[in-house]
Amino acid sequence: FPRQHHQNKTASITTRLAVHLVHLPSIMKIFSVLFLLVIPPSSAFTPSFAHTKKKSKHSTSAIFNAADFKVAYDLNPRNTFLLDIREPDEWAEAHLSIATPNPLTVLSSGKWMDTTTGKYYPGTFPIDRFTGVSIVKNAKIYVHCKMGDRAKEGVEMLEQMGYSEVVALAETFDELVAAQLCDIISGEVQSLTDG
Repeated sequence: FPRQHHQNKTASITTRLAVHLVHLPSIMKIFSVLFLLVIPPSSAFTPSFAHTKKKSKHSTSAIFNAADFKVAYDLNPRNTFLLDIREPDEWAEAHLSIATPNPLTVLSSGKWMDTTTGKYYPGTFPIDRFTGVSIVKNAKIYVHCKMGDRAKEGVEMLEQMGYSEVVALAETFDELVAAQLCDIISGEVQSLTDG
């Protein structure tokens, strides 16, 4: 009698386990969906080191380095921009061949309207020097200047304009030159499409 009870108990456990295993894929699906809802989406931007500094309620910028830019540029050169916000005389002295000139003084001039609120803000959208039109808002934009302060200011302005994937590079201009990302060119901007 005890042996039969043990066999029935074992069969009962096995049956319950089989029922749970049958439902496991559904349960896993539910947990997967819940997991995806709970975990915030990660951006393609993952900084090499985390120096996050929020200056405004809009700013989510982190500091990235030249290696981050190089990886993004190699993966998608048509949608990755190196925005040089130094002034025209600095650009003429020397600039990175893959950079797009958009001096901070030009970037901060003019006005644009937020279409959701109808409010006007100072600023001019950055222009892609290879196409001559505004850089699309879903582009990855890495901003640099001579020492870094203007780049951070430019990032905040671009974020306010609706650019979500815009970051300041950690390196100074001289450090970017030393990183040998590309050729260094001198000369004035002839037009927005100079090469």
